[in-house]
Amino acid sequence: MPTTRFTTTIHALKEGAKSFTIEKATTNIEGWEDYLSKHDHEGVKRVVTDLGKLKKLLHAKELDGEAVKALIQKLGKETTAVAGSEETAGATHIKELGAALSSAV
Repeated sequence: MPTTRFTTTIHALKEGAKSFTIEKATTNIEGWEDYLSKHDHEGVKRVVTDLGKLKKLLHAKELDGEAVKALIQKLGKETTAVAGSEETAGATHIKELGAALSSAV
C-alpha cells in the first residue's frame, strides 16, 4: 500500500479543491491509475474508470464544478466499498480515503 499516496491525497482533499492545480490533480490521478491498474478487482476497475472520467472533466474546455464534485463523491463511495468490512491497516487507509473523497467540496 502506498501510504504516502494515501496521505498526500487525503491531505489535499481536506485542504480543498484550490490546494490542487489541474496539473497536480492529474499527476495524482495518474499515480492512482497506475497503482490500481495492477489489481484485478471489479470495484477497483470501477474506480480506475471513474478516475479517467475525472481527468477528462478536469481538462475540459470549461470546468464543470458540479460534475467534478459529483464524480469525486461517487469515487468516495466506490473507494469505501472496495475496503469492505475488513479491519486491516490497508482497509483503514482505503476507508479514510473514501471518507475524504465523499466529503470533498
